[in-house]
Amino acid sequence: MSKASTRQKGHSILSVPDRYIVLDLETTGLDPRWDEIIEVSCLKIVNGKQADSFHSYIQPQPFCDDDGQQHFVDTFITALTGITDDILKDAPCFESVAPELFRYLDGAVIVGHNVNFDINFLYDNFMSILQQPLQNDFVDTMRIARIVMPELPHHRLKDLCKIFSIDTNLHRATNDCMATQEILANLQKIANEKGIDLAAYRPHHDVNLSALTGDANLNDPSHPLYGKNVVFTGKLQRFLRKDAAQIVCNIGGHCENNVTKKTNFLVIGSFDGNPLVKGGKSSKMKKAKELILSGQDLQVLSETVFYDMVNDCL
Repeated sequence: MSKASTRQKGHSILSVPDRYIVLDLETTGLDPRWDEIIEVSCLKIVNGKQADSFHSYIQPQPFCDDDGQQHFVDTFITALTGITDDILKDAPCFESVAPELFRYLDGAVIVGHNVNFDINFLYDNFMSILQQPLQNDFVDTMRIARIVMPELPHHRLKDLCKIFSIDTNLHRATNDCMATQEILANLQKIANEKGIDLAAYRPHHDVNLSALTGDANLNDPSHPLYGKNVVFTGKLQRFLRKDAAQIVCNIGGHCENNVTKKTNFLVIGSFDGNPLVKGGKSSKMKKAKELILSGQDLQVLSETVFYDMVNDCL
């Protein structure tokens, strides 16, 4: 049984209390099973004002390149985040930071953009190191944006920063926290102007993954996969590929056969025993990496993270 299926996390909520913590992580990849945290930042907000903060770089396990040189992050992550080996060489490991960070969060509501990603990383790391689950309730500003501004083609952090004229250098944890806090304030203002009661909002449906019927009424415009183009690669372990694709279609997304400039999500299954895959990466994965570096709105998800997204975001 996967970690994603056994996590006992807090609840995804839309009402924001007077006190909360804005959180952002930078990581070496998208899957908590084999990727690591390299930066964590928190802003403690009380009545709309920053009251305190927490920040630390985190040193991941080193690896060696083809020339035998040791690194903490690869060139792709450095290009994306600006975090280098030199920044991480004297940083503490997560084991050293975990007790203080867990105390800092201390049951507070956590706010973040696409925050389920960050919650999963912290949950698995806290369980591994402290044997304590992270059970804080959390608010996802991406989901709020989808509810109050459904007309936007994209709801990424950088898109909302542009719309709200927020000038910041993204993909650094503290900057992303500050941008998220400003975005939240703007989204709350828009919700009030439109008469949208976020505290009372409920999705249109509950999706039963074991009994999908292809009912278009299952569409949920607030879901991260709604209106997005999804591609699958590798052999899925939990469903046949066509059944996983039906999940996407029921939510309101679209599926494609190949990675293109329209692709938003690439879901990766297993390549065990596939002689056509070299170096552990399919042609779709290589194409996705090229598009991400060129600025494409594309995220690579493991099969586990895909199912976690479906379960947690509905």
